[in-house]
Amino acid sequence: MKDLKLWLQEHPAPARQARPKGMEISYSQIRAYLDCPWLYKTVYVDRRRAPMSPPSALGVSIHGALEAYHRGGGGDLARLLACCDENWCHAGFKDAQEQLEWHAKARRILERYHGDELERRSEVLAVEKDFLVPLEPHALRGTIDRIDRRPDGTVEVIDYKTHLDVESEEAAAENLQLGLYGLGARDCLDLVPAWLTLYYVATGKRTTVPFDPAREEGIVELVTRVADLAVTGRGFRADTTHCPSCDLRRTCPHSVSRD
Repeated sequence: MKDLKLWLQEHPAPARQARPKGMEISYSQIRAYLDCPWLYKTVYVDRRRAPMSPPSALGVSIHGALEAYHRGGGGDLARLLACCDENWCHAGFKDAQEQLEWHAKARRILERYHGDELERRSEVLAVEKDFLVPLEPHALRGTIDRIDRRPDGTVEVIDYKTHLDVESEEAAAENLQLGLYGLGARDCLDLVPAWLTLYYVATGKRTTVPFDPAREEGIVELVTRVADLAVTGRGFRADTTHCPSCDLRRTCPHSVSRD
């Protein structure tokens, strides 16, 4: 996050005596608060979540299929496609025809993914691995999609993406989610990552950057600050710059983009 210092300056911490007992916070919660504090309130305080859509159903299905596939030791393409069928998310489609079209898309993605698997030389150490890192008075929780050990012995933390927009190495080096997952692997799972990777499974493209421990101080300060503000219920104002990409834009009272 390139404007980390500026954001922290604009969002001062509560007075020490007013600070909360603590909360568990995830990347999704942090991202929602950074995008729009009102979005955070709507989703995580008021519990009003956006309905499933074809892209979100695809993401859930692909993640479920890959988890089941690797937990079972991998295998041939037929098994991977069976994992897709068994973990298919049926919600979010307007009719059966649309669901069939997206299911076919998922199968094409997994067929391409399996081709990559035939070339893989790394060892899969873990999939969908949970972590909980104490950050007094709070705790950072998350789930890492996959952790590999490369042939040279180094550890790689991998986050699957099902969309098509590929981040540059410069952007990935500042990617908050990757930074959080790197800390989680190191501090909770006793796996010191050398590499952090965004794996775009729809295209087979990867963006890989070195794990940078120097980011830790800033990341921890950001997580703690967001948790402080969120749990005290402060600053839940709407940030309308996020409206065009918000899944709740059609129902939010503050939305300036309802199309």
